[in-house]
Amino acid sequence: MTKRLCLFAGYSKQNIIDDYVVYYLKKLSEYADIYYCADSDMPESELLKIKPYVKFSLAQRHKKYDFGSWGILYNQIPNLTDYDELILANDSMFGPLYPLENIFSKMEKQNLSAWSLCANKFMMSFFVVLKPEIFTSDWFREFITDIKPEIAKNDIVRIYEKELTKIIENHGFKYDAVFTKHNLKKQIKENQSAIKNGLKTIPLLIRLTHRFRPNKTRVYDDDFFILFLLGMPLIKKQAFFMDNNHFTRLAPLFIEKYTEYDYKLISKFLDSDCAKNSNFSSLAKVIKSIKNFVFEKKYKGRGIIYRVCKIKIYEKKHKQL
Repeated sequence: MTKRLCLFAGYSKQNIIDDYVVYYLKKLSEYADIYYCADSDMPESELLKIKPYVKFSLAQRHKKYDFGSWGILYNQIPNLTDYDELILANDSMFGPLYPLENIFSKMEKQNLSAWSLCANKFMMSFFVVLKPEIFTSDWFREFITDIKPEIAKNDIVRIYEKELTKIIENHGFKYDAVFTKHNLKKQIKENQSAIKNGLKTIPLLIRLTHRFRPNKTRVYDDDFFILFLLGMPLIKKQAFFMDNNHFTRLAPLFIEKYTEYDYKLISKFLDSDCAKNSNFSSLAKVIKSIKNFVFEKKYKGRGIIYRVCKIKIYEKKHKQL
């Protein structure tokens, strides 16, 4: 039996552990020993919520985001070599929507030293699994325990999330993901009938104004529901606060139809947190989708692309400074 260790990073402006996180940890504890660290000044009463599901818990404001929490936890593990896999996870996701056993079984058959749930140019760090040849190495220890406080979250992605994939590759280890831009088309083709029927769950007006793009794994827009139909077990929390998708309308339809996950865990969080986030109505999102379909102005790199009915009609490139 595979023995797994999970380093789980949390964060809350309100200094609480939400119910959806408690559920996530409960289900994850069925597969791994969990060490939890929150980049928040939580009272001990909050940590007591997860005590039945974790081996260790800590809450302290260190301003190093998820990688900082993982680094702190890494130094707390007394028996690292006893584990067959190390999971890096965080509370930016709702779920699991499906049993994680399906994913673990699928990826154990691959000859990989590292894998994630999603990847495009690099492994997305909300759920990464590493083998001992990586997580017991000196170079990984140096990487994960030498995280510096960064000003912006985007700096964390640029410096650490992308760098993790890069150093694994540079050390000659093979990695992959359950869903990547390289394998997504193949998975869709193999499950074409199920996906076609599943997408009928989406209201007609939204289907008519959204162009599904299978060339890339997308976790923030409505293309996510293709991943969902393929068995993606987690759903991005931040996706519910984007103004260019219909997650608040579509997620309950899909989750209640295809899973046993209690959508109240999501709605309770949204009700408590939406005051400080964009909260577009479903009608407003549909209207915005129609407008974007008719005419779209999109910034890409150092240029601007103009589209009419999703067809590119002009691209303006800025001169290099």
